[in-house]
Amino acid sequence: MRVFRSFLSLLFFVVFGIGGMCLSYLILPFVWKRSLALKMVRGMWWIILKGFCATRLIRIDRSAFQADIRGCVILANHPSLIDVVILTVLLPRTFSVAKAALRRHPLIGVIVRRVFLHDDARLMEEAPTLLAAGYNILVFPEGTRSPHPTTMHAWHRGGTQLALRTQSPIQPIALHYDYRLLAKGQSLFDMGKKCVTIRLVSLPQMAALEERPQTYHALAVQWTRQMTSDVQALLASM
Repeated sequence: MRVFRSFLSLLFFVVFGIGGMCLSYLILPFVWKRSLALKMVRGMWWIILKGFCATRLIRIDRSAFQADIRGCVILANHPSLIDVVILTVLLPRTFSVAKAALRRHPLIGVIVRRVFLHDDARLMEEAPTLLAAGYNILVFPEGTRSPHPTTMHAWHRGGTQLALRTQSPIQPIALHYDYRLLAKGQSLFDMGKKCVTIRLVSLPQMAALEERPQTYHALAVQWTRQMTSDVQALLASM
């Protein structure tokens, strides 16, 4: 069973790679609207995710997940390589923030440059317009993948700062895997012996500020610590 699941994983990553290259070099260069490019990438990822679920490589539990959100900064823990695929597919009108190094990736670099938001000064220039138009912005505040499905790296406060400065609500999301899957340093083909359940939980939304504070630092630190504590406690209890 483990060998067969590894073979399925290899097959889907080959499809993912071919699809990514076709989008990157044959389609996206001729698509000028970022919103349309996002729909195309989301459509390809939907097909891949459906394949993962249909073959029982993974199962997604959305019983405690709220997908109908608009104009929010979404902060989530990051246990697996496919977190961004799952959340992009399940959350329509959501742009993700990517690290600068991914822009140079030979396989997904074009997708990152066209569809993802840049983790630099340009983010604050682009974010207010996107949020006001009802798009969400997804940030993984750990900055890298989590060390374990039930533990996290400390959250950076950049995502919280973004929400505070744009006066946008924050939607914290917890992702829990019942098997360590596609984690940092783990083989792409280690899919375990049985279907991996991924549970998504939407924590209470933090309302947008009605008035701008004199300083964002103290509030960003407080809110980030609170969200980190809440998500970590939830993961530990699952």
